[in-house]
Amino acid sequence: MEAPYNAAEAETRAESERERERRKRRDPAHSQYTLSEKVLNDICSKHKHSPVCLKALQSYPITPLAHVIGLTKISINQAAVAANKTIELMALLKRKTMVPSYVAQYEICHEMYVNIIDQTEAAKKALKAGHYEKVFVAAARILTYNADCSDELGSPDSVPLQEMNKRVYNYYFKTLLRVSNSLTKIG
Repeated sequence: MEAPYNAAEAETRAESERERERRKRRDPAHSQYTLSEKVLNDICSKHKHSPVCLKALQSYPITPLAHVIGLTKISINQAAVAANKTIELMALLKRKTMVPSYVAQYEICHEMYVNIIDQTEAAKKALKAGHYEKVFVAAARILTYNADCSDELGSPDSVPLQEMNKRVYNYYFKTLLRVSNSLTKIG
């Protein structure tokens, strides 16, 4: 048997539902908060290579539908892929060179990039746990390890690695730092 219709109870439930929806819309972590061009421009405007930042972030078809957390996931994944590709290049260059000092440089950079991959994993875990400051810290550490590799390089033979290292810094690692900085503002 159906309970009799109670208008007051129905109105209370409807009001509660409307309030939940309003809270969700105000909360940028919910999927209703999508990234407009303005938000992407705000994130990338502080980037030394703003067009590069925008291009990297817009390279995923879901970016316009992503919220800041989703954009952070994209940036972390891009950084991890770039780091793995750089490690592949290092292995190739190491096999080709006969100069022991170059081999040593590549080994040090390899170690730095393993640390970068570890930091992308730490960033993923922190993001999943909602520890947005830790995501930003991991992004900053990634830049440090990248700079340490850059400091180690200097030989003419490592020019391809220098170029790759610089490109991943500008395209992916700095972009991750900018995005994770935006993330800290919502948490």
